[in-house]
Amino acid sequence: MAFRFPVLLLMLLAVAGCAGTPATGERQYLLPAASQPAAGSTLMVRVRVAGYLDQGGLVVETGATTLSTARAHRWAEPLADQLERALVQALPAPANGTLTVRVTRFQGTADGDARVSGDWHFQGTDGAPVGGVFDKREALQRDGYEELVLCLDAAWMAVAGDIGARLGAR
Repeated sequence: MAFRFPVLLLMLLAVAGCAGTPATGERQYLLPAASQPAAGSTLMVRVRVAGYLDQGGLVVETGATTLSTARAHRWAEPLADQLERALVQALPAPANGTLTVRVTRFQGTADGDARVSGDWHFQGTDGAPVGGVFDKREALQRDGYEELVLCLDAAWMAVAGDIGARLGAR
């Protein structure tokens, strides 16, 4: 009986040690535009991503109707948080109100593009709403997940530029 306890304890410690070890070869990515903390703003920004994008792994279309979520290539932090921070950083002069962005696609395509799609709605404190839809593509120049992340970031910054232009024109 005395022999079982140390063996059981050793096995539990071994299992606990393995549980904290990351998967071999796993890579984590951050959007370059989200690398700075968001500055204080009078604009409240909310970004929501489609459920399949909120799984932690980078998403790639593998066919016309099929998607694959990478297991070894993951976002280092929740995608919606990164998109929100990048958007706040990219928007020009502060606006008073609430900007809600819904991202329905943020993925690599089967034909070698990074695609970012969704819609946005701004409700200003003056009561005048404005909004729109977006569907941006950036061609990947080479293979690989790092290139995909860079192109997704560029497409997201193009979306931010379009939103900023519309908000500035109101």
